[in-house]
Amino acid sequence: MSYVPLGRLAARWLGMLIALLAVMGLVAWVVLLTRLTVPPKQALAGGRAMLEHRRVLAVVAHPDDADWWIAGTLRRFVEEGAEVMLVVASNGEKGPNRNGAQNLAEARKEEQRAAQQVIGYQRLLFLEMPDREVVKQPDFASRIHEIAREFKPTLLITFDPRHPELPYLHPDHEGVGRVVREWWMREGEGVAIAFFHSRRPNAAVDITDVYEWKREALQQHKTQGLGGAGSFNRAAHARNGRRVGVPLAELFRLVEDRRQGG
Repeated sequence: MSYVPLGRLAARWLGMLIALLAVMGLVAWVVLLTRLTVPPKQALAGGRAMLEHRRVLAVVAHPDDADWWIAGTLRRFVEEGAEVMLVVASNGEKGPNRNGAQNLAEARKEEQRAAQQVIGYQRLLFLEMPDREVVKQPDFASRIHEIAREFKPTLLITFDPRHPELPYLHPDHEGVGRVVREWWMREGEGVAIAFFHSRRPNAAVDITDVYEWKREALQQHKTQGLGGAGSFNRAAHARNGRRVGVPLAELFRLVEDRRQGG
């Protein structure tokens, strides 16, 4: 019987552990990191295809969600002559209150109305559901159904519930995206869907020429302290832009046919 010296055995196990950790790190990078799933030119073409839609329904969880992630794209739609409706599921009453508003829910609604005036979309609807408990509401799915059937969008925009961008997650964000996606899978024949806050984007909208509108819309959300967040937000969109070769961009996972699964 032969014996392996203890030091050599330990070194062997250490080498195997390092190799395993390297493989796990590579897998985590592939799975968790945000990356385009198409070449940059194709992503920009996808963004241009999005902007061809003329009835656009965006559904978000809280006041300020749209302005942080998609206000540049909404402004582009407005400039293209599209009819745009923004639905806000909750008033965000459990969020920060950085300026001491006496009624945070009402203050945040007023901030979103002010942002609407900046961006210029035609319709804004508040569903008044409890913050951080949106998906627990039994009528949320039926409200989305009613709104979509009445408005008849050709494009839905919402949070990505399947591939949310990390590290920031929120139960209302992914929950809203999940409910909207489920409606689209059942009822959305002929409707495209664009998921934002996605780590698997395939479409990019160039917002370079409209970013100042977005910055001004963010400044309306004083209770959230977003007036001073413009540089941080701009840096994020600059990173997006570098992925596709433009100064500033908003990214989406665009699915044009529900048979593709979304």
